[in-house]
Amino acid sequence: MRANSNVIYQLILERNALETDSFVEVYDALFELRSRYNNLETECYHQQNDLAKLLKEVNERGATKTELRLQEKIHALERKIQDKESQEKEMKRQVIQVTEKLSKQSELDKQREKRIQSLEQELTQKETVVDRLTNELSETTNNLRLAEKQYDGLKDTIERLQEEKDGLSKSNDELVSRIVTEKEKYMEQMNEMTKLYEQANQKLEMLRKLHEQEKKRFMWTSKPSSSSKTDNQSHDISESTVQNGRLFGGLGILLPSEIKHKIAAHLCQATSVRYDASGGDIIATASEDSSVKLWNTGTGNLFRTFRSTGHQVMLGVDLSGDLVVGCGTDKMCRVWNARNQRLVHQLVGHSQKVTSARLFKGNSSAVLTASSDRSMKVWDITRHTYRQTVTLKHGSTPLCLDMSYDGVSALSGHLDGGIRFWDVRSGERTAEVSNLHSEIVTSVSFNPNNNVEVISMGRDNCIKVVDVRNAGKELHRLDHVGFQIDVNHAACVISQDGKYVAAGSSNGQIFIWKMIDGQIEKQLKAHDTGVVAVAWDRGGSNGQQFASIDKAGNLFLWA
Repeated sequence: MRANSNVIYQLILERNALETDSFVEVYDALFELRSRYNNLETECYHQQNDLAKLLKEVNERGATKTELRLQEKIHALERKIQDKESQEKEMKRQVIQVTEKLSKQSELDKQREKRIQSLEQELTQKETVVDRLTNELSETTNNLRLAEKQYDGLKDTIERLQEEKDGLSKSNDELVSRIVTEKEKYMEQMNEMTKLYEQANQKLEMLRKLHEQEKKRFMWTSKPSSSSKTDNQSHDISESTVQNGRLFGGLGILLPSEIKHKIAAHLCQATSVRYDASGGDIIATASEDSSVKLWNTGTGNLFRTFRSTGHQVMLGVDLSGDLVVGCGTDKMCRVWNARNQRLVHQLVGHSQKVTSARLFKGNSSAVLTASSDRSMKVWDITRHTYRQTVTLKHGSTPLCLDMSYDGVSALSGHLDGGIRFWDVRSGERTAEVSNLHSEIVTSVSFNPNNNVEVISMGRDNCIKVVDVRNAGKELHRLDHVGFQIDVNHAACVISQDGKYVAAGSSNGQIFIWKMIDGQIEKQLKAHDTGVVAVAWDRGGSNGQQFASIDKAGNLFLWA
């Protein structure tokens, strides 16, 4: 600060020296003029006095030659005086001009002084700002040094953590290798046990056939009377009817008429219900409570419970033999073994929620999944490590799936109201029916007896029967004034003989239409809340065929 002030002061002195030197001659000339003016004024004053005296003497004495000469001198002096006065006037004019110049210069000096003062104030402010910035720079430098120290510390920590991570990764790889090895050994043991189990079943079946033959041979040799045999059969049938009410539909496909079991399957809203595709007495349900549950259709008892991690919603389920698949909002599809309750595979590959999943019919070696990432994927689950084989892509989100009974074609329903047909071997789209529904498609299904006929249900509150061979021609429109769909995962179903179509409504009713003409065949009212999904099967060993599940999580098994 002091050094800067000294520099400015020296600059001002130099400027004043430069501006003052140019007026030194003017000041000197002015001073000389004033001195000459004063001398001339004094001389004039004295000469006037002398002249007055001389005139007085002349007037008193009269003019002499000497006086005449003196008068001439006087006149000469007067002319000189006049000249001097003229010179004096000129000098006064010059003095006035010089004075005006000096006044103007003085004003300029004052303005420059003010400018210098303002510059000095600005300089003071700038110096204050410089001091503040210097302090901030010093603080920033200190902070930077501290940050560098912290960065060095974090760098060391990261390096240490990286070393720990590498160690853990190595340990994890070793653990995975060991687990894979153990799993392979376990699967080999399971395969051996399965072979033994199948051999035991074959032997048991052979023994059962031998027993039947022995029983028939015994009945032939005993020759019971026809009347007693008829009485016994009538007694057995009447007793069974008294104990169990209406018999399950064991002889072909029968329309549901009464509820056999009411099951509080889930505490949250259910999302899906599916029978065992292999013909067992098991039915599977999925719910928003992150669980998949298996139920015995004969007794209504809970058989198995499988859960996903966290609080993810399970959106779809399928079941065939020992394999159970469940998909949900956690972007994964899980495959469980129903016999030992173990998680076999966790299929990871979709980037958004998985909306539907189906096991290949007649072949449980593959799974087809659909996702909100606008893709469908085929997964090979025959090995210890699953493998994604084919990806099917479309611009609209698939919400529902079904597999043909030949295991070659797949059917998907989409957000844009259309349905698409796919070859799961090549991943190519083989056919498409665009804008089949005015709103999203919630369910699709192949006709079990005729793969060229399919049905689709949409949020536009109708079911449509479509002929695939005839460019997706609409054969029938199934609807009713009381039939309403209010969920995106509502499911309809075709009876196994291909004669009927069933679906649940948001008012709790179940509607059954005839496939041949689209007319209402039957209406069932049992649920207190909206029916989410229905399922229809040929019936296992107990003959139970039809099931429905509602928003409250209640599962009804019908007879």
